[in-house]
Amino acid sequence: MAEPYEIKDDTGIVLEVLAADDEPQGDTATGEVDGTVSETGGQTPSDGEPTAAPVGEPTAAPEVETQAAPSIAPRSSWGARHPDGDLTLTGPAVEVFVHHSVTAQLSTDASIAAEAEQMRALESVGQSRFGTGISYNVVIFPSGRAYQGVSWNRRGTHTGGRNSTSRSICFAGNYETNTPTAAQISTAAAIYREGKDRWWTQGAPLRGHRDVSQTACPGRHLYARIDDIRTGSGSTPPSPGEPGGLVVDGFWGSSTTRRLQQELGTTVDGVVSSQSVYWRDRNPGLTTGWQWVSDADGSRVIAALQARIGMDPGQRDGKIGPQTIRALQGHLGTPVDGVISRESRAVMALQRRLNDGRV
Repeated sequence: MAEPYEIKDDTGIVLEVLAADDEPQGDTATGEVDGTVSETGGQTPSDGEPTAAPVGEPTAAPEVETQAAPSIAPRSSWGARHPDGDLTLTGPAVEVFVHHSVTAQLSTDASIAAEAEQMRALESVGQSRFGTGISYNVVIFPSGRAYQGVSWNRRGTHTGGRNSTSRSICFAGNYETNTPTAAQISTAAAIYREGKDRWWTQGAPLRGHRDVSQTACPGRHLYARIDDIRTGSGSTPPSPGEPGGLVVDGFWGSSTTRRLQQELGTTVDGVVSSQSVYWRDRNPGLTTGWQWVSDADGSRVIAALQARIGMDPGQRDGKIGPQTIRALQGHLGTPVDGVISRESRAVMALQRRLNDGRV
């Protein structure tokens, strides 16, 4: 097993320590998950809920989400080059740990390019020490922008001995000597809230790395704010994008929705309201700002999109689903399969058109 990687200050205090787990601890076999989901039965001609769920399909659905999901820029946005962890994990995490990176302390107005450079620097550390790419699950900069590190379902090297059963929220910088920004705390609170029953269990405790390891991590100033992260509702700024435009990454989140709302003349809030929860997990390319409910009423922006792409008036119900997705894919000239997959070619085409000021 690779030796732990320690970062110390001038007096010898260990500010952060990264380490791998000794054993898989119940993980599945290695292998990447591409996130592509195909429709397999249970469909109806409309984009609402099916009249009957397929065998084994849960009928219960979560309550309406009253807050928009946090924006987390995907790995492709910062140029990930190395492996995405070493194992695929099954089931939600049972703990969440707060870390600091002890790398460059960027300003609140740092450019997206500067943040992406720091993400690649963090990745290089994890790759050189453990051969598994970046160590942390999500990294938050003083600007409040958040970037995906190792994927939520892949094992990183953030909390030695607990990587298989926990996930990590890392603040970029040194918070033994610096104070976290309000934007960072708010973003972390939104991510911790969003992760309950999704990436970790509802009761997963939020802890500092120092609670389980001989290290000062996440630094005294950040450690003092963990209760604020744990109890806050939080919000996040728009997803990182290119100056004056969207990142063409194939993920339909709040930023893409805002631009679509602007283009179609509907209320601009970055939220696609009241969509059937049945289609959520079947379309992994639909990410932040989608409001998934058990009894969908539809959204004005989706209804406006349905009109723009030429769907018949009787089909303009404001709901996303295979019928609308196929019509959108046909309109955009991309492969038609009725699914918005991860890094979707249809979403990329839509984002390019939005950057050009058209749909």
